[in-house]
Amino acid sequence: MKEINFILSGYSETGEDIVLARASEKDGATRLGGVRHGENPSFCCLLGGTVYAVSELPDRAAVTAYALRDGALLPLRRIELPGKRGLCHLAAIGGVLYGSCYESGHYFALDAQLSHVLWEYLPAGTPRGHWAAEICGALLLADLGNDRLYRFALSGGLASGAPEQLPFPVGSGPRQPIALPGGGCAVVCELDGQVRFFRGDGSLLASLPASRLPGPNAPGGACLLGDTLFVGNRGPDTVSAFSLAPGGPVRAGEWKTGSWPRGLAAFADDGFLLTACSRDSSVWLSRWDGETLAVRAVLPLPQASCVLPL
Repeated sequence: MKEINFILSGYSETGEDIVLARASEKDGATRLGGVRHGENPSFCCLLGGTVYAVSELPDRAAVTAYALRDGALLPLRRIELPGKRGLCHLAAIGGVLYGSCYESGHYFALDAQLSHVLWEYLPAGTPRGHWAAEICGALLLADLGNDRLYRFALSGGLASGAPEQLPFPVGSGPRQPIALPGGGCAVVCELDGQVRFFRGDGSLLASLPASRLPGPNAPGGACLLGDTLFVGNRGPDTVSAFSLAPGGPVRAGEWKTGSWPRGLAAFADDGFLLTACSRDSSVWLSRWDGETLAVRAVLPLPQASCVLPL
């Protein structure tokens, strides 16, 4: 099995808070190097070989670009974003960076050079911007505070026109939409602990509890590994798997992980799942064989929140 490389990031305490690491089935996970960002790089994304990291701060927001050279992360450029607060997510869509601000509720788009804001949107009400994704050729934005998704047409990589508003049950808190193979999407809902599955035409296929364990659950990140959807459960501290069968999603299992699994990422070719667990400051490397999720290694990282495959 080949080696895999990935970036880990977390909320800043002391020391390096964006880390480059490598893993293999034989050797487990190894930390290669890192950098001190210092402003809560809770999420990173990749565009054109450049790593972009957020600064998730309660009173402001910024994005910093890093080059990957000879196993090191080198800062390239940075943009401050006046009026925006709590930047918690970045997505590279069509050569453009889309950001979501949990505290101020803003969504926005940046060019890859971080020279200026290309587009922005601030919903009415009590928005809690959390996620942007391209699904079925459109831009979907998750608003955890207003219990809805916004769907924008895309033109030249940029959101265009007014959004179609897709309401969810009051108090459900949609957190992350994720495109499914063959069309449709799943939406992880943080506040009511459900994962909602939708057909390609937008109709609801199924709504399933993210965890089968008793007690409160605030589901965090989700990712696909082949035809299996994995969801991190914050509260039960587990990872659940749902098989995407032709007739609808089927629960495939649930396994313990570190405390408060916030970010998940998968390497489909190798069957690896990485889980960033913020409350015990660890990243878990597990192997999925189609039936069982087996832990292979655990890497320390203060308040781990994001895993970015390279």
